[in-house]
Amino acid sequence: MRGITRAFPVTTPTASVKHPLRPWQVGPEGTEGIYRLLLLEQRRREDMPVEHTSRGNNSPMRSTTSSLQNYGPGTDPYGDDPYGYSSSNRSVDRRLGEVNPNDIEDDGDDGLHYPRYSQRNSMLSSGTSDRGARPAIGGTAAAGAGMGGYFAKSGTAERPVEYDLAATDKERSEWTKHEGMSKRKKSFIIFVLLFVIIGAIVGGVVGGMVANTDNKKDDANDGDSAKKDSEKNGVLDKNSQEIKDLMDNPELHRVFPGMDYTPINTQYPDCVHNPPSQNNVTRDMAVLSQLTNRVRTYGTDCNQTAMVIEAINLLDLKDDVKIWMGVWQDKNTTTNKRQLDQMYQTLEDYGDEHFEGLIVANEILFREEMDVTELGDLLDEVRTELDKMNLDLPVATSDLGDDWTSALADTSDYLMSNIHPFFSGVTADKAAAWTMEFFEDQNGQFFKTTGGKTDKKRNVISETGWPTGGGTNCGGASSCKEGSVAGVDELNTFMNDWICPALKNGTNYFWFSAFDEPWKVRFNEKGKEWEDKWGIMDVDRNLKKGVKIPDCDGQTVS
Repeated sequence: MRGITRAFPVTTPTASVKHPLRPWQVGPEGTEGIYRLLLLEQRRREDMPVEHTSRGNNSPMRSTTSSLQNYGPGTDPYGDDPYGYSSSNRSVDRRLGEVNPNDIEDDGDDGLHYPRYSQRNSMLSSGTSDRGARPAIGGTAAAGAGMGGYFAKSGTAERPVEYDLAATDKERSEWTKHEGMSKRKKSFIIFVLLFVIIGAIVGGVVGGMVANTDNKKDDANDGDSAKKDSEKNGVLDKNSQEIKDLMDNPELHRVFPGMDYTPINTQYPDCVHNPPSQNNVTRDMAVLSQLTNRVRTYGTDCNQTAMVIEAINLLDLKDDVKIWMGVWQDKNTTTNKRQLDQMYQTLEDYGDEHFEGLIVANEILFREEMDVTELGDLLDEVRTELDKMNLDLPVATSDLGDDWTSALADTSDYLMSNIHPFFSGVTADKAAAWTMEFFEDQNGQFFKTTGGKTDKKRNVISETGWPTGGGTNCGGASSCKEGSVAGVDELNTFMNDWICPALKNGTNYFWFSAFDEPWKVRFNEKGKEWEDKWGIMDVDRNLKKGVKIPDCDGQTVS
């Protein structure tokens, strides 16, 4: 038997493990000609999507299609979420932190591209999009100029109209009379067409301005910003009544060895205009501290790691709760440098006492944005810098369970494998056994050892979980009789079969996730509407109706 001791009956894995969604945007089709413009305007008025392009998707997991109706007022189809894990807005407006990157000075960080993911429909060709409207206006101007030239003079440059100079005065008079009438008709037609075109353009611009004004009003009235939260509630800490209430929930049990977590409004560049709230992070950590003593983050942007540390200090949990600091990496060098610089700054400010380790890059091999050699060089560079700072922390990376190889294991101080039984298509009653077997069979040969024995602490399932609704996943099959059903009962089944046995045998893992992320509703598709439902708690930090976290006879993580 390879690796850690089996705690569950074994079934054969039925599909490659995938992970929750990494959505990305696609570009618009060009538009030209007056008829295209009028069609756009008509569809804009009817709130209908226009033709669009989309990127192919080779991954069945959490990559979905979004139509125009998925976006309500205040949502932003341009918003980039580099981490793909943003805990949804709890006690703040869900639309805070969503901005149009067109309004922000370009630092080279937008336009990121994940070719293996999303089939997300483009909003950029919509009549309400400024990116989509600009080509249309240019096309209209060109069309108008073309029509004006056509109506002003018959014929073409190659074959101009020839007039009969030998015509009699009477003939000329009759001809001139009819020509004048024709010109008046043509002038009238030109005037009408130009009036329609200008009206459509002005109407679109004014409509967009009104919509933006309404959205701003909605944003101002719906939820608290970080500033308003602070003005209203002050600085929350362990002595605040709200925090005391959150930390006194008998339905929560500290049985998870780790939780995956990203604070709300910590996606760059959104946070430049809508910064995260320290109070919100403190509320989250108050709840998380009842479930686990370790949290894993996914990026360093927007000072999020420092806010998690401050929350831990405000709750007096410094000696009790530790952090695995995630550092997002992709093929964008600007993003990578910013993330690493913020990591070093945080370590310089706080030292290493709050941390259990660093996770540099998540699923970057799966996305094919680095190869194992480049990733290994990066991890070595981080270790070298830590030595210069006299800091002693393990440096690891995380990737899909079936992307781990001997070469990858050699580069990472911990083996951190993302394994989601839901995407394999197994039924909930087989999910725990499937997860353990997959971990051992796919990763066991690469397990870290200490003194010749498997080191359970350094072999980690860095993501696993189950959505509470949204449909059935059949794994790699197009249809199935049973499959992985998203639901509360199924979540309870998986937790009952997994949590306490894993706690007893020392299996190290991070649960995905504590809180729902309602902003991901835009990535749902018909029959696969689970993207926003991975939390065991709702957006307001309430345990979902019917969800029961096992208490494991009082045993807790240490």
